[in-house]
Amino acid sequence: MSDLICVFDVGTTGARTIIFDINGKEIARAYEEYPVVKGPVGISEQDPIIWWNAVKNTCNKVSRTFKTEDIIGISASFLRGTITIIDKKGEVLHPALTWMDERQETTALEWKREVDLRRSIPKILWLKNNKPDLFSKADKIIHPDTYIYMKLCEECVTDPTNGIMGILNKKTLNWDNELAETFDLPIELWPELHTPGEIIGELSSSAADALGLKKNIPVILGGGDQQCSALGLGVINKGQAKITVGTGTFLDYVVDEPVEPAGDFPIFSYPSVVKGKWNIEGITPGTGTALKWFTENFSQLQIKESQEKNINVYDMLTKEAATIPPGSEGLLFLPLYIFRKGTIHGLGWNHTRGHMIRAIMESAALSAQMYLGFLEGMGGAKTTELRVDGGAMNSELWAQIFADVTSKRILIPEIKDGAAMGAAILGFIGCKRYNTFEEAIAKMVRFPTIKSPIKENSRIYKKLNRIFMPALLDTYSKKRVTKDL
Repeated sequence: MSDLICVFDVGTTGARTIIFDINGKEIARAYEEYPVVKGPVGISEQDPIIWWNAVKNTCNKVSRTFKTEDIIGISASFLRGTITIIDKKGEVLHPALTWMDERQETTALEWKREVDLRRSIPKILWLKNNKPDLFSKADKIIHPDTYIYMKLCEECVTDPTNGIMGILNKKTLNWDNELAETFDLPIELWPELHTPGEIIGELSSSAADALGLKKNIPVILGGGDQQCSALGLGVINKGQAKITVGTGTFLDYVVDEPVEPAGDFPIFSYPSVVKGKWNIEGITPGTGTALKWFTENFSQLQIKESQEKNINVYDMLTKEAATIPPGSEGLLFLPLYIFRKGTIHGLGWNHTRGHMIRAIMESAALSAQMYLGFLEGMGGAKTTELRVDGGAMNSELWAQIFADVTSKRILIPEIKDGAAMGAAILGFIGCKRYNTFEEAIAKMVRFPTIKSPIKENSRIYKKLNRIFMPALLDTYSKKRVTKDL
């Protein structure tokens, strides 16, 4: 019998189920995007049932491909900063306000301040102030992780990597009485706090039937997606750094204690899933989503051709971008879509679709390079390499762009879903199959592909970064052109 961990990776646009063996090999996977519900500009809500439905559907797909009795545990990773309220029966009282919801923000600086308030607090206060009748019925304030745990094992729990978005005390990693009193959000409204890697319950009979699994499988506490990703890339020691390119670009650098930035940059300190460690994190929203936006709105012919030929449309776009020289001949893209301030700089008559595609790809790497400089200064040590995951790393061109822009070796993991791998490691730790994170990483995490920087390209990007960084920071600080909601 093989020991397998079932991982649910619940993201912003969809959820996946991945089955891992003890050596970190992927046994099976399935992915499902959430149905798209377009609302008014600036409003981003999700009915939590779509998370559970995607988990159920993907788990049922993979459960037919292996022996379910080999599953020894279930773990998960989750999108962060998305929150709602439930009543005493566990029923959701209002659609979840996602991390992209803008009702409480008008500038990037205000967004930074909101995250200092742990991101979820302003959203809950919006519900409290605008939906008082509903809020009066609230029994618990929950993030996506708590909702899924309740579905799996009927436990209302969370962990510090998600709790930091609420009233968590950074020193004690417990709920903070002062914050609770300040915002009139009593501690009783928040789930129980537990430690990532801890068994929190067993899969209920009803959940087992819904998922196509056996009942009573241990459920192990996972964590926030970026902290799980750091673990899944083996980034757990001070001075190590990783990049994830998904809906946005996230750069995480490991430190031993919270570090606060001197300026107003969107850089934050979050607890790691590894006890005693912290991740300082820089975020540029929209870098990955920008390519999806471009594809859906300006690549209809390519989409049609990709469907007819059964090929990936993003591979087609990458081929276009590969014909364009590094630097996109001066075309810059600022992917600040969450603030409705995405901007194109330097557009000329010589620029083509390929230039735009490459500029979008370069914007993710240039954003990461900007934050890398900040975080290395805050952390006190320069990195010698970067470990990078996310869908962007399926593109050799995009991976090479990251190496060239950062002037560092880029290590690309065998499993590019680092958050899922991190959750799998927590699962095996919780089931006592590994004694330490180091042991699990050594057995489960591999980097078969390494991209080294091309010096000639790096020189071009150094010049380009001197234009990109001031333009991005200037755009961050300004009010958007559109009117406030």
